[in-house]
Amino acid sequence: MTKTVKAYALFLPELKQLLALRDLATLKSALREINPVDLAEGWSEFTREEQLTLFQILATRRAVVVFEELDVKDQGFLLTALGDQGTGQMVEDLPPGEAAHLFRKLPRRVVRKLTNLVKKEEAAEKLEQSLAYPRGTAGALMHTGVVRLKESMTASQALELVRALTRTHVHEEGLLANLYVVNGGGSLIGFVSLQTLVSAPHDSLVKELLSSASAIRIQAGADQEEAARLVAKYNLLSAPVVDETGRLAGVLLVDDVLDIIHQEASEDIAKMAGTRPEEFKAANILRIVRLRLPWLVASIAGGVLVSFVIKHFEGTLLAVVALASFMPLIAAMGGNVGSQSATIVVRGLATGQIQAGEWTKIMVRELAVGLILGLSYGLLVGLFAFGLYGRRYGAYFALVVCLGMLTSMVVAATIGAVEPFFFKRLGIDPATATGPLITTITDLIATATYLALATSILL
Repeated sequence: MTKTVKAYALFLPELKQLLALRDLATLKSALREINPVDLAEGWSEFTREEQLTLFQILATRRAVVVFEELDVKDQGFLLTALGDQGTGQMVEDLPPGEAAHLFRKLPRRVVRKLTNLVKKEEAAEKLEQSLAYPRGTAGALMHTGVVRLKESMTASQALELVRALTRTHVHEEGLLANLYVVNGGGSLIGFVSLQTLVSAPHDSLVKELLSSASAIRIQAGADQEEAARLVAKYNLLSAPVVDETGRLAGVLLVDDVLDIIHQEASEDIAKMAGTRPEEFKAANILRIVRLRLPWLVASIAGGVLVSFVIKHFEGTLLAVVALASFMPLIAAMGGNVGSQSATIVVRGLATGQIQAGEWTKIMVRELAVGLILGLSYGLLVGLFAFGLYGRRYGAYFALVVCLGMLTSMVVAATIGAVEPFFFKRLGIDPATATGPLITTITDLIATATYLALATSILL
């Protein structure tokens, strides 16, 4: 089996050697050829003194990327080692929009400290404006350092503006892929690609080259997940973000969308498992226990209710003890089908493939699926039950098992389809509807139905 080599292992020996020789000029040149994300991945391989040296000679933008990727402990060390003056200067050297973008990815405690270190009044004011949007919105993720063109410009003038702005600020590639056109009041009119500007005649007017941005504009207050879906739908490198008046506020890049998709997927998976996304990075066992405890308490409560149901039908079980041998199978199959239905619906809602108003259509679809699966497995398990207990209890016993399986799977599929819509309408993440909750409800309904059928048919 081939062992995967980490990217940082390729440059680690060279950097270590240059650090030992204190050859900072060559070291600075070498760092330009290394992706900051790879450098952050191998950060723990350096001593604290080496980390500080590397961070101090990195270009500001590269240093910021490294800082974003580090864990809180390493971030805290750098903030302490650099001191207030050094840290404040690093933040002030960034365009306010980029500084705000960095802040939104950091823990709140770190953000408060960095904000307090910004001394320049103008920079602090712009930074405060950039941080005005709540976390989880498109405005909280946008880049405000966007090139704004006027429709009255010629292609030559527009390109000269782009050159002038990129001389003073380093722009990410996505920010220059599409250039946005605004009117005198700053309202978004449309966009023109950099490639179109370069290939157009110099005297062409921007208004003749632009395309409409009505389909791809994103409201700054929109949920980040909705914004990510729009960018993914149109395969955009960037999308304009506008405020409530239609003024261009910033740009959302595809890189940010990938972060959102990864974050939302992690949250959904954690909720489906009955825990929270913090567990992915949690190292403390007690912390993991606290994250899982609430949902398991809910499962216990459901289990206690199932126990009461079984106690209520104790006479039936005493009369036909063989019923107990199929109870775990019937409950498990119902739980599996319910989880399948809920997972599909949750994912469909998250990606936009299923709309909130389609709950009736989805419910009918999943009910039909549950009916077909229930009939198939019900007949199969019924034949098995007849083979085991047919001589003792007759064909009615096999019928009870068959109907119990059918009912369990139909009910589970229906509940699994409907619950995500119910949670979404209440403003709760639909992912909460899967995992332990579906299993607990299905166990309760399946057990009660199975034993009630047995009581009616066999006794």
